[in-house]
Amino acid sequence: FQSDSCCLETLNLYRNVFGDEGAVALAEGLMGNKSLCSLRFDPDESGITNAGWAAFSKLLCDPASINSTYHSNHNIETIGDDEDDSTPLKIRQYLKLNANPHPAMNKILKSHPDLDMEPFFQCKLKLLPVVVDWFQCASSGMMSFQRQSLQ
Repeated sequence: FQSDSCCLETLNLYRNVFGDEGAVALAEGLMGNKSLCSLRFDPDESGITNAGWAAFSKLLCDPASINSTYHSNHNIETIGDDEDDSTPLKIRQYLKLNANPHPAMNKILKSHPDLDMEPFFQCKLKLLPVVVDWFQCASSGMMSFQRQSLQ
């Protein structure tokens, strides 16, 4: 899954009971994957508990640091079953962010509300236009995400 040459877009695991151990292994195997968009299985029959869902949550948005969040998976748009609310809300929210423009930016802003701007000022404001542009772009993406969430 981690190879640059991996071109798998959908992985169907219906009728497989893989439990938390399998979920953790899948999540770790998908770190760095750029091709998979859909990981399909029946959440009610997979044997996953909170521990397995936590591994998928970390895969989609690792809040340990800004770099970890940036390097999280921003391609997967389905984990579980599209037509089922058995996938935890937090996972579904991350998947919605992945389906919108600039998912990495939006996840960074949501996961790190206390973003430290001091390093930008140490560059004698040379990066200020880039930073302002970044926040404007992120803001417009968050607004569209919020509008979609309200619908």
